[in-house]
Amino acid sequence: MASRERIASAGVARRACGNPTLVALGLVIAGLALPTTATANWTFTPRVSVTGELTDNATLAPRGSEEWDFITSVNPGFSLRRDDGRLQASINYSMNNRFYARETGQDRTSHRLAGTGTAEVIRETFFIEATALRTEQADSLLGPVGVGGSTPRENLRETTRYSISPYLITRYGRFATQQLRYRFSEVLNHRSTQGDSHTHATSYQLNSGPAFNRPFWQLAADYREERFDNAPTGEFGSVSGTAGYQFSRFFSSYVQVGRDYNNFETLRDDEDDTFWEVGATWTPTRATSVQASYGERYFGKNRAISARHASRRASYRLSYSERITSTQRTTQFFREDLLLQEIIDLIGEGGIFDDEGNLNIPIDNIDDYIDEARVQSFFFVQSWRGAWQYQTGRSTFRLSGFHTRRESETDISGQPGGLFESDRQTRGGNASWTWALGPRTNTTLSARFSRSDFADERQDDLWGLRAAISRQLTPDARATLSYRHQQRESSERAAEYRENALLATFTKEF
Repeated sequence: MASRERIASAGVARRACGNPTLVALGLVIAGLALPTTATANWTFTPRVSVTGELTDNATLAPRGSEEWDFITSVNPGFSLRRDDGRLQASINYSMNNRFYARETGQDRTSHRLAGTGTAEVIRETFFIEATALRTEQADSLLGPVGVGGSTPRENLRETTRYSISPYLITRYGRFATQQLRYRFSEVLNHRSTQGDSHTHATSYQLNSGPAFNRPFWQLAADYREERFDNAPTGEFGSVSGTAGYQFSRFFSSYVQVGRDYNNFETLRDDEDDTFWEVGATWTPTRATSVQASYGERYFGKNRAISARHASRRASYRLSYSERITSTQRTTQFFREDLLLQEIIDLIGEGGIFDDEGNLNIPIDNIDDYIDEARVQSFFFVQSWRGAWQYQTGRSTFRLSGFHTRRESETDISGQPGGLFESDRQTRGGNASWTWALGPRTNTTLSARFSRSDFADERQDDLWGLRAAISRQLTPDARATLSYRHQQRESSERAAEYRENALLATFTKEF
């Protein structure tokens, strides 16, 4: 949707991926290259976290085959942050070591990293963005899928994602602003049969300036090439023109026309065509916004809606979208509706991963981060998302949900996994209650559920429950005691499992 706010923006990229070495070095070099000031210092915070975990199903084995174990995790790490106006950079890293008392073959060391940064190389003209992520996750959704590092080693892989994006902004007085951007991104899968992928992308935008007052317009063009190790290359390009009008402070609308130039493997008769779109933005207050659009593209109707509202105690979000995407793009981790500054804050505060190593992201977004097929292909995706949060006194309540339908654009039945993992519907939700027992003590009760319908008539239900109490012992030390229950119910009985675990975690910053 090309609302006036979006058209007038500098188009800051909001995806993130990760290669620890490249991004860490890139951000440091960028920081050293910029002029320093008295406040332009790096903030470095080392830490260590130790967890003892008693589980009744160490490998998420089927019912009747469970084996208990005691697992010790030692996770040293650090956070690195800088913000001096011309450079914003945040890196959060931890090395995760899991040691099993009985199932020693499950011992492993893995790495988690999240980093992002923006450098203003030439004031108001030339910028460089770099993003990074390294995570540990299930290799196949058909195998055991656990939380907090509980996925067995046989169904585990590490994924490294990174991107770098230089862009140039030129201002033509009050008439228009021009942006030219290039982005390179790569996804690397470790200990997995899934191949790697990388993308080259360029984009051009010419946006109207303040001289036009209420009318606004945009001319845009973009090109993206996606290459996979185990799948054909896809090329996506488009040119478009947009014209709109700001009727009041609260309401604006636009019309967009253009043409797609695509070349990718698909079962559709047409892979490119002309397109059109109409949309509107209604912002009755600073805390309320509704955006909606409708149009047609080569894949059919193109509909989207996004609404948000916030009050002193409550906030709401609702969205729907339709798009053609790929396994390369769905592994970029940070969705475009997450603002870059929010990501920087989350990483800089050390909050990108929780005490158990889970991504500290709402469940209505999490399906985009872990929802990867073993196959590499292009997909048509329809997605609903919603979230609600309410704060009262010492309590914070959260509810969120999602429903995603994904269909493969190609016949990939001959590839490993085939349509069995590629075509599916997933829906689910999350509910949590956080209660502040005191100024330094919190309790959290959370539950989650997701259901996946696969193309081969298999259906999986994942359930989870977590209860925890956490106390800030000192300003730089925290202790957490938690109980975890997870189970999977499936139409294939051999795929069912359940697990209960008690965890005690101590985290110390230095």
